[in-house]
Amino acid sequence: MKREERALLQERVKTLVLGHALEAVLSQFAKADQAAGRDAEADLSRLETLLLNAAQGLADRATAQKLSVLVAVEDVSATVRAAFDTARQTIDRIRPADEAVETAIAA
Repeated sequence: MKREERALLQERVKTLVLGHALEAVLSQFAKADQAAGRDAEADLSRLETLLLNAAQGLADRATAQKLSVLVAVEDVSATVRAAFDTARQTIDRIRPADEAVETAIAA
């Protein structure tokens, strides 16, 4: 395996680990945000925008770099988007349950 291929593979493994860690953190963030009565989806959207803008900024600066840097940034961007999508799905699952409890209490 060439050095560049090995470096690319290592970056992809790091990205995979980052994705799992980010999903876990965002899930806890969404639950805590909702428990505090905040708009978890809006907070997640702002955070996602900040992270993706940072990743794009790195990609813009890396245009003179090798392809592996650009691929790694794209992998991170895809991972971040997937983690935020998973967190939003968690929010969507929590909301109906919360509404059902509120309806049962009101009745």
